[in-house]
Amino acid sequence: MQPAYLFDIDGTLLKVRHKVNRTLIQRILERFGFNHIDVAGLDFAGKTDRDIFSELLKQPDVDMFHQVKQLYLQELERNLSARDIHVYNGVHDSLDYLRERAAWTGLLTGNFARAAKIKLAATGLLERFRFGAFGDDHHDRNELPPSAFEELVRHSGEPFRPSDLIIIGDTPRDVECARSFGSVAVAVATGSYSYEELTDCRADSVLHSLEEFPEWNERYMASRA
Repeated sequence: MQPAYLFDIDGTLLKVRHKVNRTLIQRILERFGFNHIDVAGLDFAGKTDRDIFSELLKQPDVDMFHQVKQLYLQELERNLSARDIHVYNGVHDSLDYLRERAAWTGLLTGNFARAAKIKLAATGLLERFRFGAFGDDHHDRNELPPSAFEELVRHSGEPFRPSDLIIIGDTPRDVECARSFGSVAVAVATGSYSYEELTDCRADSVLHSLEEFPEWNERYMASRA
């Protein structure tokens, strides 16, 4: 059986201008009275949006979390445009390659679902993904693969196994996430972690960018034959 592919978004497919996203979050925090937090230098890589906002808001109650989440999504939709987003080299070609092979291609991202759609719609990438798991309901990224797997099986009707999932991301947390579910971990060094750092975290494979992905996948499929 052909594998299914799950892509992270930030650092893997694209990069939102640091100033845009961090400024937006800073403004929202200050609006809710969290004036002492400077988000500019904080490391969000690999975390879910739920985890990020829960930490920033010091474990808020349900009502506050919901208010902040909705305001963040509204502001993101209002302020983010295509010119604020850089799509990495190799992304379009890799997704074309998978579409030509009718591969099941989805998302596994810490983004809130609506945030993911806003970013991908702005770049014309949204239609490339048929299912996914998002950061709305989980603090821990390792909770996402079972949700994505359930969606995959439900939509495809095929007998996939966890080992048939290839999870592609740019951080050690993505690698750990794949390993926690018994899936294949492919790391790309387009985010905040270097090729060497990703190699040290024992990914199954490390790519410099998604430009290398089609060739890697051909080798991987040959090894499964």
